[in-house]
Amino acid sequence: MARKTILITGCSSGFGRCTALDLACRGWHVLATVRKEADSASLLEEAERKHCDYNITPLLCDITQAEQVEKLRDEVKVILQAEQPAARGEAPHLDALLNNAGTAYGGPIELMPLEDIRAQFEINVFAHVGVTQLFLPLLKAARGKIIFVSSISGRISVPVTGVYSASKYALEGLCDALRLELAPFGVRVSLIEPASSPTSIWMTSLQRSFERLGDARDSSPYARLLTMAEKSATQSSQSGFPIQKFSDTVVRILDSSHPRARYSVPFNAALLMLLRRFLPDVVWDRLIRLAMRW
Repeated sequence: MARKTILITGCSSGFGRCTALDLACRGWHVLATVRKEADSASLLEEAERKHCDYNITPLLCDITQAEQVEKLRDEVKVILQAEQPAARGEAPHLDALLNNAGTAYGGPIELMPLEDIRAQFEINVFAHVGVTQLFLPLLKAARGKIIFVSSISGRISVPVTGVYSASKYALEGLCDALRLELAPFGVRVSLIEPASSPTSIWMTSLQRSFERLGDARDSSPYARLLTMAEKSATQSSQSGFPIQKFSDTVVRILDSSHPRARYSVPFNAALLMLLRRFLPDVVWDRLIRLAMRW
């Protein structure tokens, strides 16, 4: 039986890297996008240590660049055609797509440059739509699965992460429509909504924000809010749920014949989103301001 094949974007680190290695060790052929040659070599080295390097193929691609995504599509088709017997008379097919690549731009909305806001939407929304559009013919041929990585921030917006939340809110809306549009073709669409995990995404984001503010950070009217956000990001990078839980969730979706529309990781993230849904805005706002001392 031929190996099932999944394309995962954003495999240099974090969720993408962990999931790529996990699925490769489970027998999937993982086509893993990275942005640097060094990340490709590092990924293969780790896969070799786990004895699953034969199941993973790193591919260089910046998904915000349309010409690179088109090249990626062509490379994937060549790989699939080589693996899938031509005698079957079928078009090349891709069993799954995990739209994982992403980044975070943090900071009070008043202080954020419009170029950063546009960049946030470019990678977290528009790039994923572009990748999905190009690979849909291969996914339709397999009646495959598409998984988008949203966030608890796609359901809950708080100070400093507002622009990131807005991009994830947009992604949630697009996925709700896409899930219905693709249902007649047998393509399943699911969202994963992770809470904080021990990745560096928010520390990197805030460092970028602080670099832009420079000496003005301490004199900013948002100085106290930024300090609290920095403390929260530090705690998240040191704790949060184990990254393996994310990979386990991807496996659950891939193994299910009828995957759900949304998966919260970990379970208490669902409880928090439920609380946000039913609490009056005035009560919720008060709680958040108390928590952030703002």
